Amino acid sequence: MRVAAVAALILAAVATAGFEVRDWNDRPLTYGTVAVYDGGRLVAVTYVINGAAAYGLPWRPWYTLRVAWGLAALDELASGRVIWIYDSSVARDVAELGAPTSGKVRTWAFLVTITVRDRWGRPLAGCYAKVVDALTGGRWLSVFATTASDGSVSLFQAPATDYYVYVYCGQIMAATAKFSIQRGYPATAWNYEITVDYIETVKVSNAP
Repeated sequence: MRVAAVAALILAAVATAGFEVRDWNDRPLTYGTVAVYDGGRLVAVTYVINGAAAYGLPWRPWYTLRVAWGLAALDELASGRVIWIYDSSVARDVAELGAPTSGKVRTWAFLVTITVRDRWGRPLAGCYAKVVDALTGGRWLSVFATTASDGSVSLFQAPATDYYVYVYCGQIMAATAKFSIQRGYPATAWNYEITVDYIETVKVSNAP
């Protein structure tokens, strides 16, 4: 009996070795933090680089596994100033994204496209768009990119949370807006359009 108990303990401890973390589209998550909790007590932490957990994690049936966006410090995990993109205590996450014991989970991180247009619907190329997460103003996500010929800026991976976007055209701030990426499954990606009426009008619409 004692041998069996020890064997079970070892198997549980290495259950998450080789653990994979992906985004919604099943692409490797670029960066993330995996935390295991026993109730409210933090048991273990490891980081995700290009979809792979750096170390194995202990696991028991009553544990909770959460994945945070980015590489979070222990004090950030303790204070809750992180963006959770997977939580095994949430039935929807397990049903739609996978269970920790499967060796792989997907997360609420998406491809996002922001398109900037003028009041007549024409794409604005060559403007600059700065996108930051609203929680920290850029700690977890900060992107500064030039709009393409179709007026778009793409975020390869972005967690489900609130964002601010600032658009600069001709060296002036032409528009500001706030938008949200919700947990859920769009057809391919989250898409937002910003209509620039040069400071007077800003419109943000979601078209998944």
